Amino acid sequence: MRGARQLITLQGPEGPRRGAALNRLGIIHDGALLVQDGKILELGPSRRLENVIAARGAREINAAGRVVMPGFVDSRMQPLIAELTPGAPDAGAPNPPRRPLAELQALPSGRLQARAERVLARMARHGTTTVSAGVLLGLGRPAALKMLRILANADDRPLSLIPTLHFAPPAEAQFNTESEIVSLCNQWLPSIAHRNLARFVEVNGGGAEMPVAQRFLERAENLGLGLRIRAGASTPALRLALERDTAGVILDDIAATEVEALAESPATVLLAPTARRSASHLLARALIDGGAAVALTSGFGFEHASTYNMQMVIALACSEMGMSAAEAIGAATINGACALGLGDRCGSLQPGRRADLIMLNVEDYRDIAYQFGVNHVHLVVKDGAIVYQEGEVAGCSDR
Repeated sequence: MRGARQLITLQGPEGPRRGAALNRLGIIHDGALLVQDGKILELGPSRRLENVIAARGAREINAAGRVVMPGFVDSRMQPLIAELTPGAPDAGAPNPPRRPLAELQALPSGRLQARAERVLARMARHGTTTVSAGVLLGLGRPAALKMLRILANADDRPLSLIPTLHFAPPAEAQFNTESEIVSLCNQWLPSIAHRNLARFVEVNGGGAEMPVAQRFLERAENLGLGLRIRAGASTPALRLALERDTAGVILDDIAATEVEALAESPATVLLAPTARRSASHLLARALIDGGAAVALTSGFGFEHASTYNMQMVIALACSEMGMSAAEAIGAATINGACALGLGDRCGSLQPGRRADLIMLNVEDYRDIAYQFGVNHVHLVVKDGAIVYQEGEVAGCSDR
């Protein structure tokens, strides 16, 4: 691929970008990259790469002055959610009613898989190449197992899936008894881990949830699963997250004095600008300036977030959370990858990393932040293969 007006590489040291480093995109003007066997072999100015021996005979893709950047990494969403109730009188409301989750549970696996694949395909068309796909344990163990199997079948088609199991005690009454908790921790969860049906678990912490959350997290950690905590505004839950070396934290609020602790922690704070308003929107700036690692996520299917378009997430982060366009792009790519333990594989364009990249119909990356709700994606490459390419509209051309 050659001729990118801006090749956004996000090259840098291992780990998430923090503080001022989140603004550094590693842009190569008139950039090019060479892909071999699904990975990036080399990148640099187009004129230099044209003379590389390995580029001779390679298939050429002309970026034609567009922006080329890493594919988006969405570190928290649900591809399987209940559909809207047809004909509901308030279907146009901000949080329209949905059908009961029981209807979702009752759907055959084939229909559920088709629904999941439709959502994932639409995400790919909007530039997402890696996603943490959540399943609610509150649906019941049989239904959760069915959905985890569906996600396992859809892995890497057309994007990489990181299945994540979400547990919210004690609101899920079925897990309130000691026998159920023991069975969950000592039998069901080990079975899920050994079959590699989930790579992360996320639990709600705080108040009466803490004792069960601690037991569940400890068992998951012993099984080698990644950990996330939805701490909300709970200081004890945040402390639990930091004590357990949790990979990700979801916050509604945080005291300014706790920003320093997060800055010294490997945990990444996951922020969803599309979710209902919370103090995290006001504190995003403080978290970044204080040195905490921040990743942007669509949160689709959680907290009333209703879009999986990461371009819209970036625009909202800039307009509502005080982030710069560069910070938002870094938070939606390399930091999202680091939150999933994939910072050495995707989220940046560097030799040896997966060739997961997107080409956008803009000449400057800042246009993503200023053009709200637009799908700029012209081309999506996943593991070196084109998985989506924009088509022309009959009767006109946009180039």
